[in-house]
Amino acid sequence: MANLNLVPKNLMVAPATLSSASVALVWEKPAEQRDVTGYQVNVSNHKILIRAAAQTHVTVTGLKPATNYEFKVTTILKNHDLADAAAELTVTTKPGSKVINLADTYQVDIAGEKIETANLQRAINDLPENGTLLIPEGVTILTGAIDLKSNMTLQVDGILKGSLNPADYTYSPAQQRQFAGKANLDGLILTRYEGWEMYCYRSLINAGYLNPDDRSVTNCENVTICGQGVIYGGGNKLGTAMKKLYADKKKYLKYVSDNIGGRRVRGRLLSFIQCKNVHLTGITVQNPPCWTIHLIYCDYVTTHGIHVKSQGVDNGDGWDPDSSRHCMIFDTTFETGDDCIAIKSGKNPEGNQINLPCADIRIFDLEMMGGHGLAIGSEESGGVQNVSIRDCRIQNTDYGIELKASASRGGYINGFSAQDCIIDRFLVHGVQYNLDGSSAKSVPEFKNIKLINVRITGSSKDYDVAGHLINNRQQAIELVGFDSPDDPTDDTGFISDVSLNDVKLKSDNVLIIDKARNVALTHVTTMDGNPLSLKIGNSIKKIVIN
Repeated sequence: MANLNLVPKNLMVAPATLSSASVALVWEKPAEQRDVTGYQVNVSNHKILIRAAAQTHVTVTGLKPATNYEFKVTTILKNHDLADAAAELTVTTKPGSKVINLADTYQVDIAGEKIETANLQRAINDLPENGTLLIPEGVTILTGAIDLKSNMTLQVDGILKGSLNPADYTYSPAQQRQFAGKANLDGLILTRYEGWEMYCYRSLINAGYLNPDDRSVTNCENVTICGQGVIYGGGNKLGTAMKKLYADKKKYLKYVSDNIGGRRVRGRLLSFIQCKNVHLTGITVQNPPCWTIHLIYCDYVTTHGIHVKSQGVDNGDGWDPDSSRHCMIFDTTFETGDDCIAIKSGKNPEGNQINLPCADIRIFDLEMMGGHGLAIGSEESGGVQNVSIRDCRIQNTDYGIELKASASRGGYINGFSAQDCIIDRFLVHGVQYNLDGSSAKSVPEFKNIKLINVRITGSSKDYDVAGHLINNRQQAIELVGFDSPDDPTDDTGFISDVSLNDVKLKSDNVLIIDKARNVALTHVTTMDGNPLSLKIGNSIKKIVIN
């Protein structure tokens, strides 16, 4: 009789990844994992790939259009035998679509010396439904902001390079009339940045637009950006120029929300607003003017096999789902100038009022080798729920994994798990920055937090990526909730229902718990067997240590 506990669970097509020639499959580890060393992937009875035990995904290319394929994923055991049952899935590829080579079809400068925004946008507009616009290998295209449309693929095998002129990231007066309601008289677009809906420069690549009358409606769908090339932005030079033009706070008060003139008007590198079924794969995204990939009010986004590089960029976040749902990222590397991943849902009071949570975020098989690490918050006023992290290596970062908010933020984080990971630190606490905005009616609520089979190696850094002193870096785990400003005895802001199971720390690091309830520590030990340094505060309600 087959041992079903060795069968990979929930084999599925990663959302938005199915095309006429390729598909990404993902699954979860089997119920029994002790003897698992990897997975064998077969397609139509032919072995195509071996995956490691931590690689619960496969990207299959070279498929034929409109063709049925039978996939089978079988667990490999320690003795190199295959389990006697497998996960199976039948997939039908999409019909073939037209490919337009930008360099062959349009009279463009392929050396990247002349700006080609108009020709590039015209090529996008000319694409037939489900068509692909190809920037081939060896070609460099210099451009300002462009707008993608529904049912298209942008394949970048060469270099797509962003202009350094802020004017190339605005809508012209004629375009402002054409896009009435999407741009203001300065040519800036309504977007969201650091928790506020506000007007900013356009990003290098844009899809969708913000509809304040209905943020749940989809206005762009079925968009893929793929390829083996590089999307290279204007970096700090462009970001500084954007800030400088609106630095006069008295003249441009409408662009000031943090008392710093012009800082929040910068565009991103890739921006998706109210989009559905977005697929990002293969590319290197590098040198944004601030955040790299920003997903605002989106649904079903899959990102895999990409490289994010934003070292030295002010506010150089990597991948930011912002009040978005069903987002998946795997097989990706980060080297950033800020948070590698930052999960957000707005800032009080606006985020509380809009009340759109960031939900169902799945993160696995990643490497974060610099920057701040992975953050939830501090903008979480609309709530964050159901975030899972597995098989990730988060090392040489400033904070490892950080769940954070200010006490005045409101909102919540409900449902977070990290499993089978190696990280620098794990921090769940309040922070005292990014504080603009009136206070919410209640303190944040963080609950249902789990670590399972996690090694925490501690930080060796004295200063973070931005040059700021890191306080208390020896605190490898910090679980400290929030005091109610009105009633010190109120435990509403306590972190609750926290489980740490099979967690190992270095013996010179510290685990701090305060303002928490229902905390269970099971097999929380040091790597070298020395006693655990545990500091428990006075504001604790029920802690169980096994």
